[in-house]
Amino acid sequence: MVEHIVLITWKEDVTNETRNQILAELLTLKDKILGIVSYHVGHNFSSRSQGFDAAITSTFVDEKSLEAYSVHKEHVAIAQKLRTSTKNILALDFHHLSA
Repeated sequence: MVEHIVLITWKEDVTNETRNQILAELLTLKDKILGIVSYHVGHNFSSRSQGFDAAITSTFVDEKSLEAYSVHKEHVAIAQKLRTSTKNILALDFHHLSA
């Protein structure tokens, strides 16, 4: 399994409505793209966020599934909206370790 984590800092002028709309659109990807095991989005509520406002966490079957997701037309369209609405995005991908 592969985990994909994205941390987001919104631009100040982006409305809450737009923020919620983008996150809602991201959630629809789970049902549109093969290889996604789980997909979660949400707004930060912690003071430990170091300035990040929202996060996406998703689990994929394997690296090939993550690669297919990254170029899938539905993801590309939503990711473009996300990029124009954010001032900072941090992504991290890792394999699950076995105990």
